[in-house]
Amino acid sequence: MKLKDHELVDRYIYYLQRYIPYDKQKKAEEDFLSILSDRLDRNYTDEDLKKELNNMGNPYEFANNYTDMGNFLLSGKNYEIFVKFLKILSASAVIGFLLFIFNYFNRLQNTSLFNLFKTIIVSIFVLSLLPSWICEKIKTTKILNALMQKWDIDNLYESKDFKMDSYAIYLLLVSYTMFFMLQIYIITATIDISVVTYTFIMFLFFINVLRSNLKLSENTIFSRILYIEYFVDIFTIISFIVLSNYFIPGTFMINIIILCNVINLIVNTYYLLKEKNILISRKRKRNKNKRRWALLYFFEKKDSPLAVLRIMLHFLLNI
Repeated sequence: MKLKDHELVDRYIYYLQRYIPYDKQKKAEEDFLSILSDRLDRNYTDEDLKKELNNMGNPYEFANNYTDMGNFLLSGKNYEIFVKFLKILSASAVIGFLLFIFNYFNRLQNTSLFNLFKTIIVSIFVLSLLPSWICEKIKTTKILNALMQKWDIDNLYESKDFKMDSYAIYLLLVSYTMFFMLQIYIITATIDISVVTYTFIMFLFFINVLRSNLKLSENTIFSRILYIEYFVDIFTIISFIVLSNYFIPGTFMINIIILCNVINLIVNTYYLLKEKNILISRKRKRNKNKRRWALLYFFEKKDSPLAVLRIMLHFLLNI
């Protein structure tokens, strides 16, 4: 079996590549495998491999050599994600505006196009930058926490690399296009639609963009990202059903957004059922670590019964 096909090595590489730029992931993997192969004998055992991986240290330390710092508020992979979403949202806004002209051209006659374009451009920039900035802060916090903890290869649970398929990109494009159409629809509305309703819809737009950023940044749909995905989809569906019935006339944009979120729910459920062993494995290891730390706490606590017992045993054995 090749070194890179080993489950422990696969896990290490997964975390090594998690937050570094896409164009440097292959180089980081090759350098890591070269160093590891030099340290191992030809007839190495699993214990030898595990020992060397632990000696190499936390993969986030290794990855630091391949991360660009200084790209505005963002760095490395999150900067690339920011640029990607800037392109996706810009394309969605253009398509949404063209579709709006085709369906609601008369509504633009009494609207200031300059103010409309200004609002859309600000929305694109904020929706691209803010979610990526949040992901950057989450990444930094996770790395710092990981570096402060005692390092062990067993602390790394995942090995499956998540990739956003082309259909998922198209689904995002359709959903964001409908959000921009809905934004223009409200701005050009002839009936009174409250500022609160508009703000809430833009909030729904924001959390939908944020969850996609998190998925790409974390490179997985498992762990807490999965729960965020479910929450955003269900919350968006329920919110738009209520909005269309009580606050804003029903439009085909709302129906398509709901459909996109339903499809995303179905896809995530499929992945969950297909790869449920990842979650089960992580949960078992997490519970094992909790029990171990709880035991150490009681033994180390000076006034605990276990500490007293330890002192008594130590005294008896040394009489």
